Amino acid sequence: MEATPTRYYLELRLTRARQLIAQSNRPIGEIAVATGFVSISHFHRRFRDFFGIAPGSLRVTGERKH
Repeated sequence: MEATPTRYYLELRLTRARQLIAQSNRPIGEIAVATGFVSISHFHRRFRDFFGIAPGSLRVTGERKH
């Protein structure tokens, strides 16, 4: 099944957010806004739905990729 343009764009934004979380020390809220999310709670929900992990958990569990 092909992704809709809206879904594709959401996936791009979430993938970029994951990169920023893993490769920077910027606050999660700042990353959410930088990747086009107006609501941090919406960002958290979509991120968890897509990746199966909370955004902050990437830093806590040490899943950072250099």
